[in-house]
Amino acid sequence: MLFFMSLLLLVSTPDMALSYTQGDLYRQAKASTVLIVGINDESNALSFGSGVFISEQGVVLTNAHVVEDSTRLFVYIRNQAIDSAAELLAIDSDLDLAALRIHTDLPVPFLPLATEIPDDGTPTIAVGYPRISDVLHMGLTLHASVIPMTITGAAMGRSRTAGLPIPFVQTVGMLNAGSSGGPLVDSETGELAGLVVHTVPYLEQVKNDRGERLGTAMMRAGLSYSIPVSRLRDWLQKNRISFSAKQTGEGPRTSLEKELPTRAFLTTAHLLHLMAAVLHQDRDLLDLAIQHYESALQLEPERPDVLRNLGLALAATGETDRARVTYERAFAHTPSDPVLLRNMGELRYRMSDTQGAAELYRAAIRQDACLVSASFGLGTVLQLQGHVEEANQVLRHAAACPSLSSYVAFRVGLALEQQGLGRDALHVWEEFLERAQTGSLNERPMLNKIRQRIAHLRAQLTRQDGGVRVPPVSSIAHSSVPRNAD
Repeated sequence: MLFFMSLLLLVSTPDMALSYTQGDLYRQAKASTVLIVGINDESNALSFGSGVFISEQGVVLTNAHVVEDSTRLFVYIRNQAIDSAAELLAIDSDLDLAALRIHTDLPVPFLPLATEIPDDGTPTIAVGYPRISDVLHMGLTLHASVIPMTITGAAMGRSRTAGLPIPFVQTVGMLNAGSSGGPLVDSETGELAGLVVHTVPYLEQVKNDRGERLGTAMMRAGLSYSIPVSRLRDWLQKNRISFSAKQTGEGPRTSLEKELPTRAFLTTAHLLHLMAAVLHQDRDLLDLAIQHYESALQLEPERPDVLRNLGLALAATGETDRARVTYERAFAHTPSDPVLLRNMGELRYRMSDTQGAAELYRAAIRQDACLVSASFGLGTVLQLQGHVEEANQVLRHAAACPSLSSYVAFRVGLALEQQGLGRDALHVWEEFLERAQTGSLNERPMLNKIRQRIAHLRAQLTRQDGGVRVPPVSSIAHSSVPRNAD
């Protein structure tokens, strides 16, 4: 299980000045641009895209295709912070637009929306995270890229799903995959002129030195298309999503605090570690994550969160002795860290020390009763020890956590069902649906999966009961638990 850093933004809101330099423009645009990573837990797939802050309330605008098939979202703010709980405010697959909210009381950088589409020939910049996987494989830390562009006109195209005629802003300049959802910024005003959505790929023949065709390679034509700001404004207003517009013709200047190198290494390691976990513990990605954790430790040798997550990466590569020593170093500083205790329990389980694993899982649950991954681990160990009823009780207790996400609620129900506790699984899912009601946009796909599983399980239990319809499951007594489920 990966760690989740608390959201910490190291920038302030724009202070409009009478003049600004190109450096001011670049810094403001990069600070306002985020990397969005979507995970599909069903297919173990990753998607990468960019997004842009459009208000000081933390609203991020991006493309629908960046987020729509994901069961979990991670938003990386520059290379300094991570938000794992972004709220999807609205999504339109046809117009390829989506809006997220980053929850924080801190000020955020943003780009004001232009009042109209800039004229042909206007210099612009496109900001985003193109080819981020390649950048990370080179050993570099996470960073946004700025690419100078020029508006060359408008072009009519078709909407993504309905095929309706809609306008796009055409620009020239070399963009790559991963730029989708990033801002197109007017270089003269610092305003958001559009949202990058398409680049133009083409296949180029590859030949050997004798002129014989070897195959084809995918290339980029240097043409790209953005959703114009007029469309962005209309869509945001239709969905009652607030955005910021500049009140004067002044350019942007943001006072940026100094970026911390340790956070840069740690945030990049988190992304690599996340990618490795989704891709079945890919060894190359894990090794890169370990390198970045170790670089962070060179700057802050005893930082507990770095040690904790380095230990987790080492354990995933099978280096159990190094992982154990690293965990012990972290434990000396934070003996009550529930995630660290959970990680140490997982390592003990890998080392076939079920008793030690059980003690550490219990310690983690004492610190955080809703650390559901620790409950799963303890339940597994208790099953192996033959304590079946106690294992089932641990799962029931995990199900009582009031703030389960739809994904975790689904997993808890499945675990109960696998232990032969179908009626308990029904209760967990039915009660979760009652609490969630329609659910946020993020959770609707998983809520539909829960509804499908309920229907299947009900039919199965009805057959087992000789055709007698299974009534709603009676409530399970709830314990008083903290609201921070993992």
